[in-house]
Amino acid sequence: MNKLFLTLVAFTFMAGNACAAGAKSSPKAKAPAQQYKSYAMDKDYFTCSVPGDWNLKRDAENDEEYKIYEIQLVAPKSEKTPTSIFVSYYAKDSDDFAGYQDFVNRNIKNVAGETKSSRESYEPPKKIKMGGREAFELNCERMVYLHPESKSDESVLLKEKHYVLPAKEGFYVLHFTAAKTLFAQYAPVFEKVAKSFKPKF
Repeated sequence: MNKLFLTLVAFTFMAGNACAAGAKSSPKAKAPAQQYKSYAMDKDYFTCSVPGDWNLKRDAENDEEYKIYEIQLVAPKSEKTPTSIFVSYYAKDSDDFAGYQDFVNRNIKNVAGETKSSRESYEPPKKIKMGGREAFELNCERMVYLHPESKSDESVLLKEKHYVLPAKEGFYVLHFTAAKTLFAQYAPVFEKVAKSFKPKF
């Protein structure tokens, strides 16, 4: 009985060592690198790299009607709200904003003119450089209702970043929005798109 017990113990020890050695020798699986492809907006208003596995959306008819030439990139995996990157050119004859400063002023506070409330927090705008040009960075966090058309109070905390680039004609906006829990995971994709961004004006 003792001999059988010792044999089992020895076998178990050897098997454990073999498994451990196998675990050490097998290379750690690496996630495939994100693939990017080039995108050019109509009339070459802008070009940029876009992540290949993100869904690209565009409404060309609305672009012409509102003079806002925009693409939306939607991540393949999100939580209860889409993780999105918007790349937009606001033409000089767009009616939505009276120039880039109006856009900045209206995106650093809520509709009540507050920079902080129980559901929202807006940071002061920061001056940055984009492609060697002066631009602005806007950051905020907003708690938004998931079902505003119903009585449900279910909400999600969004984290958002805008890069606003003034131009000789109109202005450009790169906008990243995600649930706060996913913001850090997808922020590098936004920065890659922003780094590749080339405006016409």
